[in-house]
Amino acid sequence: MKRFRNNITFIIAITGILGMTACEDWFNIKPETELVSDDFWQTKGDVESAVAACYRALEEPDVMERLITWGEVRSDNVQRGTYCNDNLSYILNANVDATNAYTSWGAVYSAINYCNTVLAKAPGVRNNDPDFKQGELNAYIAEATTLRALCYFYLVRTFKDVPYITQPYDDDTRPFQIAQTNGDDIIDSLLNALGKISDNYAKAVYSTTASTKGRITQKALWTLMADMYLWRNNYDKSIEMCNRILATTTNPLQLETPENYNRNLFGTGNSAESIFELQFDPYTPDYVVNEMYGTTGGRSSWNHLSASDFSKYSIFQGSDLRSKDAYFSSGSNALIPIKKYVSYRKASSSNNVSASDYVQNANTQHWIIYRLPDVYLIKAEALVERNAGTDLEEALAMVGKTYERANPSASPLIFSNYNTQDKMRELVFDERQREFLFEGKRYFDILRRVRREGNVASIVSKYLLRKYVSQDEATVTTRLNTLNALYMPINKDELKVNKLLKQNPFYATSSDIEQK
Repeated sequence: MKRFRNNITFIIAITGILGMTACEDWFNIKPETELVSDDFWQTKGDVESAVAACYRALEEPDVMERLITWGEVRSDNVQRGTYCNDNLSYILNANVDATNAYTSWGAVYSAINYCNTVLAKAPGVRNNDPDFKQGELNAYIAEATTLRALCYFYLVRTFKDVPYITQPYDDDTRPFQIAQTNGDDIIDSLLNALGKISDNYAKAVYSTTASTKGRITQKALWTLMADMYLWRNNYDKSIEMCNRILATTTNPLQLETPENYNRNLFGTGNSAESIFELQFDPYTPDYVVNEMYGTTGGRSSWNHLSASDFSKYSIFQGSDLRSKDAYFSSGSNALIPIKKYVSYRKASSSNNVSASDYVQNANTQHWIIYRLPDVYLIKAEALVERNAGTDLEEALAMVGKTYERANPSASPLIFSNYNTQDKMRELVFDERQREFLFEGKRYFDILRRVRREGNVASIVSKYLLRKYVSQDEATVTTRLNTLNALYMPINKDELKVNKLLKQNPFYATSSDIEQK
């Protein structure tokens, strides 16, 4: 994995695509033809370097900030910490407009452009390099295709309808005025592309654990497909993907033990249950997590975010290890520091966890995209929603795997307590919150539920409004009262440059959102 990633600097230097700040418009940057000329694409090593750049693009601070902001900051999991920049503060106050820096999508489109470049250029390299085998090319295609799909999945869940670009901007002959495509159509197209390569392109394992966990494998591809099918309410296909992951014995996955899971997931990294995680180390530090969750480390010492006061709505039982591992409990109204990712618990008896069991991370923690509990809980949710909830006992069995790991001293879940579709739906939804707290998934879970059930007011009132207790409820409700309001606006600079873009209707018509 080290050698693979050390080629990144070279590929970034010769392409010149990624060098953007959060405020720059990706559609307005036209790469110079000579920097991405065919002279580079000569050997298998060139392709490997280009694929490495795809991963490196996802590790950029601008991307990492958006993974956390888009999936976590807008959720009911977090509140304002000891310091927040203005853009985060506006989001945390449900006061988002098109001037907010976190509505800029350029860094994610840069990663997409890397993937598109690999997909366009890599096949031709086989004509130049006789040592470049078809199986090797197929594996690189699988990596680039899956990473591109992952990027679009984040964009669609955040903005709904976005420009759908599948060809690289490697010269200035391609049009930069591109209209949005319906988000559901984008997901369907991506699933079709992934389906064509899902069986025999991606590698099952690599030569090292770090590569198997840090690069796209078959199981990473299948997990993304299961997640995307769940978003599209295609429960049969989602379950099919989950079953494939659980039944395939190559690249075996297993839950870490209660004593070791927190250390191995959020400290050491590349755990036995990891499917795909972004790799960070002293040479590629993860500043963003410490800046947004921690009180030390990063490029500053500010704590931008605080955990919500979960004691007010009791998502955890007293025995649940995840409440200890995710945040520092507080008996007052003081800020509640987030613990997950910025520290980890040393191996300890799950019945006797104390503050002294935790060790501070130092900007090297990986960022987990998928792990085995994702598969269990994606399958559980699909089982609950399929066939009017006739598979509830199997759904409970899936939930039980993560619940019992986190509650080793408690009694197992009892089916009679969750024997209706509504009760099981709530159990799965709450278990996802407990298991993936601060992992960038909660807001998308809420949005997926709104899309499915259609009752915006009820779900917003039950979950999102509880983080805005210090604000006027009527004002916040107005700002979150339609499905379109739950997506981000298109950034004003994108609208200026690309005249074919259409603003999210809520932000185009709302007079309630303050303009900064």
